[in-house]
Amino acid sequence: MKVLQVIDSLKVGGAQRLMSVFAQEMLRGGHETEIISLSTAETESPIYRDLKERDIPVSNIPLRTLYDRRAYRQLREALAESRADVVHTQLNYANILGTTAARRAGIPSVASLHNASVHLRTYKPYRTWLETIVLKRHSRRIIACGYTVARVQQPRFGKRALEVVPNPVPDLPEVPASTIRALRAEFLPDGKGILVISVGRLIPEKGYSDLIQAFRLAREQCDLPMRLLIAGKGYLLDDLRAQAAANHQQGAIFFAGERDDVPALLAASDIYAGASHFEGQSLAVLEAMLSGLAVVATDVGDNRQVIQEACGRVLPAGRIDLLADEIARLAKDAGERKRLGENARRCVKARYSPAAWLAQLMEIYREVQHE
Repeated sequence: MKVLQVIDSLKVGGAQRLMSVFAQEMLRGGHETEIISLSTAETESPIYRDLKERDIPVSNIPLRTLYDRRAYRQLREALAESRADVVHTQLNYANILGTTAARRAGIPSVASLHNASVHLRTYKPYRTWLETIVLKRHSRRIIACGYTVARVQQPRFGKRALEVVPNPVPDLPEVPASTIRALRAEFLPDGKGILVISVGRLIPEKGYSDLIQAFRLAREQCDLPMRLLIAGKGYLLDDLRAQAAANHQQGAIFFAGERDDVPALLAASDIYAGASHFEGQSLAVLEAMLSGLAVVATDVGDNRQVIQEACGRVLPAGRIDLLADEIARLAKDAGERKRLGENARRCVKARYSPAAWLAQLMEIYREVQHE
């Protein structure tokens, strides 16, 4: 089967990263894929370079405006010449123009929705309205990339049901034992104790103020040395540092900034803690589970669907006391950490692997191909 992907751009982002995963899995399965970006050539993008290294055909049709007739004609002609079995569109402009062009070219199309923002209807309302009309009329399937995305997006499509296909978590690299030892020695006294990690942007929605308070309370319940590692950047950095200092935790909380070695940091850690007030499908949680960490997270977004009871703990958002108690409980129970972590890894591999993700998509493609 040949699937042609149309996407707004190949600049680094969640939907764009999926293009590399999709191409890899399609090649493994003996299928073909081609990608059209509605932007200028993005030769410096790591995603573009990865696709070219895999010999995936990538073409660019720069879109100046939503009503760029020349670009639309080029897109329609490219689809007609592609001999694709299915067109899959990603993001707003591609969902609008790619879907209509596929219809004109006589190729069945499906569209993916990635946005879980509660401000969906107020941000670019005309484009959202137009996308809604086009997808309801012409897309064979509308795919929500997570359960929260489906809950947010479903109202604008009325009785037209969305299909939920959660995004996958790519395989993580093996981390050498020497690297793990070095990282634990960097953040823990003599490399011994409990390292709690959280990954994400330093913005209010991520609840880091709650996490810092909960960590202070958890330390008071434990005799073991405990450190909190926060990997990410954002405009709340100075405020969070001030909060840690006010709680006399300067030496216990590390703000690591944006890191390119997150898989290694996860491998060196003992517990993953998330205190978010809002999430979609958290890639950070999925990567932590795939790393074999016991996870404690708040009941927001897709966390309850992702973190099953045997894999971690899901707590009400804003309950600092419960978060502290659970971190402390896991810090004192190595056997429970191991049990939850092993279950979490198995769960993610079974439900959120790239292979499982592509299998779900292929089932949809085959259905629309034969309708």
